Amino acid sequence: MKTLIRVATGTAIAVLLACASANTQGRSSQGTSNTLTIDQLARTNTEYVYDAIVKLRPSWLTTRGPTSYTDATPTAVSVFMGNTFLGKLESLREVRTLDLREVKYWDAASASARFGMGHPRGVIELTRK
Repeated sequence: MKTLIRVATGTAIAVLLACASANTQGRSSQGTSNTLTIDQLARTNTEYVYDAIVKLRPSWLTTRGPTSYTDATPTAVSVFMGNTFLGKLESLREVRTLDLREVKYWDAASASARFGMGHPRGVIELTRK
C-alpha cells in the first residue's frame, strides 16, 4: 500500500512540475499580460501605440464611470513615458510603435505606488528605444 501511495505521489509531482515548466516557457516568449514587447508591437503592423493596444490588450483602454458624485467625468488610463506624464488615453494616438521598446500597464494600486495618487484607472508606461 505504501509503495502505491509513493508512486501516485511521485507521478502527481512530476505532472505538476511539467505543467509549471510549460507555463513558464510559454510566458517568457509571449511576455506577461501587463507588458507588450517590441516584437509584439512590431507584429501588429500599426503605426501608433493606441492601435497596437486595441489589437493586443483592449482591456487596458476601457474607461470607468465617474469616480465621485461631484465629478461626472469618466476615468481613463493615464499615460507616462518614463516619469513624465504625457496625458490621458488620446496621447497614445500620437506615439509611434517603432519608437518604443516596451509598453507596460500598471493597475490602479501599482500605479499609485509608482507614479503617485490620482490614477484610478491605472497607467500605461511607455519605454523608448
